[in-house]
Amino acid sequence: MRDRRYKKTECKILSVFFGEIGKEISMQNLAEKAGIARSTIYLHHHSLWQIIPDCEKDILEEYFEKIKRKLKDGTYIRKFYLDTLVFILKNREFFEVFLKFNNREVVIKMLSRLKEELREPEKVFGIYISEVTEVIFEWGHRGFPEGELEKVLADIMYLTNTMKERLGPLA
Repeated sequence: MRDRRYKKTECKILSVFFGEIGKEISMQNLAEKAGIARSTIYLHHHSLWQIIPDCEKDILEEYFEKIKRKLKDGTYIRKFYLDTLVFILKNREFFEVFLKFNNREVVIKMLSRLKEELREPEKVFGIYISEVTEVIFEWGHRGFPEGELEKVLADIMYLTNTMKERLGPLA
């Protein structure tokens, strides 16, 4: 598990990187704009184009490690989502960077882990994950307030409980 300082550095790097997409960028330029040493970036990433995949890999590994036992033990879906939302809260800075640049991939990859448990048809599952991702991103646009955790969980559970009814014709 990575320490808090490492995560803050990664968030700085990622934020500047996303902000510079479409512009000419170098590791030196990225380091200057992030306010960190170029050697620090190279310590974390082998190349400029590995930054996003490296950051995604780190957060996904941490997430999967936390949920691995629960998936094996057959944890109830509500508890699984609650743990997912709490994980997002604990890593708020990271998710805010992805939210700022409208990158949903990390959340989609996290939620796709459910596929093993739900055993739903691919089309239905894709739409469902898209809906849940939107609920999480709407929450993120409000700053991921902890006070809304139960409401967000209720919205996700509604989508879960009505999935077959709403999306059944696609199966």
